[in-house]
Amino acid sequence: MNDNTWLERFYEKVILSRYSELFSNKEIHWIDHGKVGHDAWAHYFECDKKQYALLYEDFPGGSFLDDNLSHEVVKCGKETSIELRFSDQTNQIPNITGWFTLYGEKRESIIPRP
Repeated sequence: MNDNTWLERFYEKVILSRYSELFSNKEIHWIDHGKVGHDAWAHYFECDKKQYALLYEDFPGGSFLDDNLSHEVVKCGKETSIELRFSDQTNQIPNITGWFTLYGEKRESIIPRP
């Protein structure tokens, strides 16, 4: 079990389950995790031969994936971003409480339809 296994499972059950139209009954393979801004991290994974990045921000501020990606990415799913908070929260919990935005490789099959 790697150091990020708990976080990866958490994302699959809590965040990525909101994108059931993309990931339902499909295996997710985590690739990497890295900081991409002051309070922003990107969590990279592959599913069904497509690559994705789940961007975490402590507060939405227009952070972007500025890590020299070679692929063009687009937002995925029906929601722009997902906010996760606890009602009794007094402090931020990095990569747990905050805003999550899912990006994927720009391919016809993952561009959301109206």
